Amino acid sequence: MKKISIVILILLVILFISVYEFKNLPSKKEVSIVSYNIHSGLDKNMFPTLFDTMNFLKSLDADFICLQEVNESAKAGFQVSSFKEELDMESYFGANVEKCGTNYGLSIHSKYPIKYKNHIFLTSNKEQRGMLHIKVNIKGKKLNIINLHLGLDENEQKTQIKEMINYVKSLDEPYIVVGDFNISNLELDKNILVDVAKKLEKSNQLTIATGLERIDYIFVSPDIEILEYDVLFESMSDHYPIKARIRF
Repeated sequence: MKKISIVILILLVILFISVYEFKNLPSKKEVSIVSYNIHSGLDKNMFPTLFDTMNFLKSLDADFICLQEVNESAKAGFQVSSFKEELDMESYFGANVEKCGTNYGLSIHSKYPIKYKNHIFLTSNKEQRGMLHIKVNIKGKKLNIINLHLGLDENEQKTQIKEMINYVKSLDEPYIVVGDFNISNLELDKNILVDVAKKLEKSNQLTIATGLERIDYIFVSPDIEILEYDVLFESMSDHYPIKARIRF
């Protein structure tokens, strides 16, 4: 009888610990993310749209906004500081190209404090390209955001994609990879990067205003649940913004 009592006591302790740990696990979080090549604040006809773009992005109320072709210069309007002030979000900018008083590259804007940030140059034979990486902590759950812009040369793109994949494979927490890949019908390993648009059967929606192609993508790690994806057909650039909502 004594042995049975001890066994029951042990089982009750195990049950208590299991329930306690389950209750204290960080609950799943939903976040939204936007990716947009803003074409230096110009539409496809080279008409200035910077202020319209800022107002539009602010109206989306996204948790993360990833921009490509951001132009930080006197001529283009100091876009990094303008977006940071207008969006009222933490921001990280990486200039892939620096010349003649122009800093041209990528930015990530986050509603959550940025705990880690990194700007990585990708192998480039022509114009220098790169990617930005930030990490945030949302109530105990870590999330990686990567924003990139690939080159136009096919061989260059293959090398840059390999570099990106090797980089994300080194990450321990969930990740989202977005940006202008300059490639249509892109196929990547689903065990590493899940195409959000394909997952929701929306890969037929074009993302560029000057053609009938999808060259802007949102990918997530396989452990992320995909809830929504949309192309936002707004004519403020030569690309259209894309938006997704995920749970991790």
